[in-house]
Amino acid sequence: MSLGAAAWRLGATLIAPLLPLHLARRARRGKEIADRLPERRGEGAARPPGRLFWLHAASVGETLSVLPVLDAMAARDPSLHLLVTTGTVTSAELLARRLPVPLAPRVIHRFAPLDVPAWVERFLEGWRPDAGAFVESELWPNLLAAAARRGVPMALVNARMSPRSAARWRRAPGLARATLGSFRLVLARSEGDAARL
Repeated sequence: MSLGAAAWRLGATLIAPLLPLHLARRARRGKEIADRLPERRGEGAARPPGRLFWLHAASVGETLSVLPVLDAMAARDPSLHLLVTTGTVTSAELLARRLPVPLAPRVIHRFAPLDVPAWVERFLEGWRPDAGAFVESELWPNLLAAAARRGVPMALVNARMSPRSAARWRRAPGLARATLGSFRLVLARSEGDAARL
């Protein structure tokens, strides 16, 4: 484990006791759903039988972009279940509104756990995805490291990295290498993004 990855892990563990207060404050402001706060701690798994593919789409734009992917994957494998995690209330509402009725029973939405080691372990232990993909630029080092340790093949699709984000990641090269190295497949949205990634 790189020094940067170890520092990220330790920092997330140390801040974890304060995060429930942060989440409760966000719920009061309408940025979280109070009844679903346990999901942010990795709780509440209800894994269906059979194969489960996990897609993480951070917000509204990413969620819109995965709708055709969900449809195509479901058509290709009629027994496949799909877990979609997002980080915002608006993306959850959009997914509920826009999912085609025949597909809805096979798609499960959960709010993504915050990147606290114990919380991401609980999430992965409960859901046990067979494979997964992150969309665009959402990179959570503890979650990706935990998935890699469990042997969950992960992809980064429609991947983007702005020059500003690349400059920030360059300050922690070990953490960047470990985080991006967790993906077995990276599909960049442009040549510039590919070069920065």
